[in-house]
Order: sequence, then C-alpha cells, then structure tokens
Amino acid sequence: MTTIALEKEWVETAQLFGEARNIIKEALRAYAIQQCQQRLDEARAKIAVYRRKYNHDYETFKHAIQTNERFLREVEAQNPMWEQVAMEWEYWLEEQQTWRNRLETIMQR
Repeated sequence: MTTIALEKEWVETAQLFGEARNIIKEALRAYAIQQCQQRLDEARAKIAVYRRKYNHDYETFKHAIQTNERFLREVEAQNPMWEQVAMEWEYWLEEQQTWRNRLETIMQR
C-alpha cells in the first residue's frame, strides 16, 4: 500500500460523507474509471476513422494488403503513406486493449 499526503481540507471534506479512507478510495476509483472510459472512447474514435477510410477492420485490411495485389495497389494509389497509417491503426488498437484491460482490472476490485 502506498501512502499519499493530502491537504487537511480534503480529508475533512471527505469525512463529512463518511470514513475518509473509503470516500477517497471510491473517488479515485470513479475518477480512474472515467479516465479509462475517455481513453477507450478516443481509441474507438480513431479506429472508426480507419475502418471507414478502408472499409475493413484492421485484421481484414492487414490480410488483404498481404494477399490481394489489387487491393494493395488501390491502397497505395489512395495513400502512398499507407504503412504509416497501418502502424497508427495498430497503435490505437493496442491502446484500446490496454485501457480495456485496465478498466476491467479496476471494475473487478
């Protein structure tokens, strides 16, 4: 367990609602859930842009790039920097999973 110093005013305010330790713990939990949800929403929004742009989910896009020469030519014609886009898309998928895992851990406590 880690100890965090708080200003006396915050502790006194928390005590107005019950045991300060429990109130502060629940407030931090609620804040963490909110922040995780915001990060998830951001990742989902970024992923949705790529899905609309390429009309595929990432795995289908990746498979098509590797196996369908015509699809690859179309993508290259549309965006010569498609490899950078693919890396960004993968990054946002990883971010989504990271925040989903963190949220799940928080919710299980």
